[in-house]
Amino acid sequence: MINKMIIKILGLGKKGSTLNPDFLIIVLLFVILSLFAQLLAQDRGPEILKKVEDRTIGDKAPADIQAEMIMVIRSARGEEKRRELMVWTKKNPGKDSWRLMKFLAPADIKDLGFLVLADDQMYLYMPEFQRVRRIASHNKKESFVGSDFSYDDLGTSGYSNYYEAKLKEENDRFWVLELERKPGAKKQYLKIVLTVDKATELPTRAELYDDRGQLFKLETQENSQIGQYWIPTKFTMDNIKTGSRTTLELKNIRVDQNLSAEIFTERNLKKSIAR
Repeated sequence: MINKMIIKILGLGKKGSTLNPDFLIIVLLFVILSLFAQLLAQDRGPEILKKVEDRTIGDKAPADIQAEMIMVIRSARGEEKRRELMVWTKKNPGKDSWRLMKFLAPADIKDLGFLVLADDQMYLYMPEFQRVRRIASHNKKESFVGSDFSYDDLGTSGYSNYYEAKLKEENDRFWVLELERKPGAKKQYLKIVLTVDKATELPTRAELYDDRGQLFKLETQENSQIGQYWIPTKFTMDNIKTGSRTTLELKNIRVDQNLSAEIFTERNLKKSIAR
């Protein structure tokens, strides 16, 4: 009965039909199964993204991280600028994590600081003017101190609040997720194609697309095991449009130090620090 219905729908058995109906039925079933498999794969997207966020901001992430950071900005002409920072991050269960970044060198930007308390609470301290500036939502896409990272790139919120995830590809080593920005989400990128290492459940590559759907930046990430945790330790951001590149590398990493909440305050943001 079902075979006859499929034959009728496909117009088989009519005069002039030369294809084998059984063959076409097999092809049709293959197409249906393929579509079903794609739907199942798309449904796994949120599940895989949750694995990533468990590693970065969830139960499998350190309670806090303290590290030195080296920033190297390389222009399209090959000119390099090197900057040294201290970085503190503290997990804030149920909310966005906190982060403080303070510059140590060079002298012209020493003590400049960046504080993140939430996706909509970012502050920049400019020692030259002894002034704290709150980063407005429409300014989060701006370059962070002349680097290829934006303020938004250095935020601490997860992807799932702002993007819908679908599993695009999978092989023995990696998942490839396609993240589409949710309607109304105030995020810089329209789409992100995220490659996730199955062994560490952390991203290794992110293709970042602008509002016109064009590839804007490419970020690669190296991950290392620190104690019981897998954490990102090196980020490289390539600006496709300008040809510039910025790397951020963490050194002397310490985890679970029971960092005080007082570190992540505007008052502390203004303080001069040393290693």
